Amino acid sequence: MFSLQFITAVVLFLSGQNTGSFKEQPQVDDCLKIELSLNLKGEMKVQRDGKMVAIPMIATANHHFEERVIHLSTSGIADKVARNYSKAEALFNIEGNKSERTLRKQRSLIVAQRPENSIFVYSPKGPLSREELELTGEHFDTLSIANLIPKGQIPGEAWKLKDFTVQAVCNFEGLSEHTLTGKVVSNENGIVTFKIEGTATGVESGANVTSTIDATGVWHQKTAKITNLNWKQNDNRDAGPVNPASKTEMEIVVKREVLETPQTLNDAALVSIPQDFDVPNLMTYVEFKDQQGRFDLSMNRDWQLVAKTENHLVLRLVEKGDFIAQATVSVWSKAEPGKHLSVAEFKNITERTPGWVVEKDLQEGEVPSGDIGRWVYRISALGQLDNVPTMQNYYVVTSPGGEQVVVTFSLSPKQAEKLGTKDLSLIGSLELPGTIGK
Repeated sequence: MFSLQFITAVVLFLSGQNTGSFKEQPQVDDCLKIELSLNLKGEMKVQRDGKMVAIPMIATANHHFEERVIHLSTSGIADKVARNYSKAEALFNIEGNKSERTLRKQRSLIVAQRPENSIFVYSPKGPLSREELELTGEHFDTLSIANLIPKGQIPGEAWKLKDFTVQAVCNFEGLSEHTLTGKVVSNENGIVTFKIEGTATGVESGANVTSTIDATGVWHQKTAKITNLNWKQNDNRDAGPVNPASKTEMEIVVKREVLETPQTLNDAALVSIPQDFDVPNLMTYVEFKDQQGRFDLSMNRDWQLVAKTENHLVLRLVEKGDFIAQATVSVWSKAEPGKHLSVAEFKNITERTPGWVVEKDLQEGEVPSGDIGRWVYRISALGQLDNVPTMQNYYVVTSPGGEQVVVTFSLSPKQAEKLGTKDLSLIGSLELPGTIGK
């Protein structure tokens, strides 16, 4: 009994179409015009009144950008590109609540690089917001499209995708295993159509994810590029430290077109991009601006925003899937200009935290501030939070104008070493109205 792969190989050989080169080999300064569209539907599972409830969600996204290769790895893979986005937008509808994300025009220039296993995006023009980071850093990884097909003769048998390619296209932080394979389904007049199918399991944002893939691509011999890709992916995601459990179905359509170097990506436009893979901190931070103008934050991107209300902002520090700490930023009542909460008042506030029982005071005192008139005070203690051993670091930050913000860091005592000085760094980036620098 002959296999389908064997029969396909014979047909292609007899038709004289199995002798062409089948590859996409990026070169420095290659430029492409890329259009991405995404349609997603599914449900999230959350706790409500002690029960697991399925919340329906729908999302659409569209990205149009020009991409220029600016560096190749030693194996010839594009590992650093510059992109200019003419469109980057996403619309989410979760249980009837709609939210939209867009990219500011002044952040349209984006660098995407992969010095190791994970992609890293930033704007040389300044910090991105969390929404902009997700919008530009979590869409389908176009750097990996060239790696979907083998380099060599047009194959008559199926090929297994490389692990690093699967990790990238599935947007995993770590890959556990996969069965993704590709095969040629037609080869006519220099146009090769291929399919990719299989499953992959991995970790993303600290949660286990199982993905099922059914994709179809088109490669043109004339340009030696994959010009079209239709990528269907079903994800079954466990709950993690940042996101709830979910099941989703999505379809991604990719169109790619070779073009001459556009003005938006010429040498003059790229002068602000670092030559190597080391990126200045200002370009790597994520910024958050309170809609009412009460405070601004510029933070390490490992801090994930998980909740936002009128007077509170909840962040979680997650490093390589490991939950380190939670920070709650609370806008406090304004004091008179030049005044602030007394130490006794602040200590009383910390001790009245719901469910919090202090067992041991660790540290208390003023924290040096780099701004004139800015007052920062810290209280650190060990205790029980809802009967769970917890370490809590409380900070109150006051501006010369009397604006006040209280920030509470909660973590397991075992994670204190990993938190290190990251709480101080976050407090140092907190800007209040009326703060005057030295």
